[in-house]
Amino acid sequence: MQLREYIRIFTRRAWIIALVVILSAASALLVSKLQTPEYRSTIILNVWPARLDWGLQQSIQNLMRNWAGKIVSRDTALRTINQLQLDITPEEFLAKVAAKPVESDSIIEVTADDLDPLIARDIAQVTAEIFVQDIDAWKITLDRRDQVDITIRDYALPGVLHKPKWKINVLAGAAFGLLAGILLVLVLQWLEADILRTPEDVEQQTGTAVLGVIPALTDAQTRSGALRKHKPEPTSSSAEA
Repeated sequence: MQLREYIRIFTRRAWIIALVVILSAASALLVSKLQTPEYRSTIILNVWPARLDWGLQQSIQNLMRNWAGKIVSRDTALRTINQLQLDITPEEFLAKVAAKPVESDSIIEVTADDLDPLIARDIAQVTAEIFVQDIDAWKITLDRRDQVDITIRDYALPGVLHKPKWKINVLAGAAFGLLAGILLVLVLQWLEADILRTPEDVEQQTGTAVLGVIPALTDAQTRSGALRKHKPEPTSSSAEA
């Protein structure tokens, strides 16, 4: 099938594709609106070595992955839960918190998710403060030349909406609807492949040219023909009169 044929098919049934796209996008929006909103608060920890030594910096970058694991440890979770007096288990707490080291920028990014934006902020802030206290206690045991300063860049702010991302969901739903609509049109075209509707269909299927077409009668023409057929013939006496 040539490109021209595909264009003709999609143009003729563009309304089907548009309808599927609208229904799919609307469904994605509805599902997003029904989801419970979840908020995320982020706090950044700066990691500063005591001296600009390449070997020390490499060691710190390796330690940053270990420190990120300590931030999301059960010990940190229990201490944060007790300080904030949260009614959750350590496992539930750790499902809300994540720590990501960014070695190239010498930072550790801590995020906290919760249904309440203020609680998300408090979790991120207290978790970071507890970790900084632990590092401060640990670095005292080191030589001053090998010490590392970890500080909070900015205080955590109330969480911003993290889920659901309804705009992305709507775009994804529309893209899915577009693919589904195109597939549906192709399926319909395949099901009707043996039906001859136009002279072009006849020529394509038979390979012969169409010399003439008998036009279809309209409803008015059909009714008019039926009336003439059932109209009684005039009698001879009427004709003589």
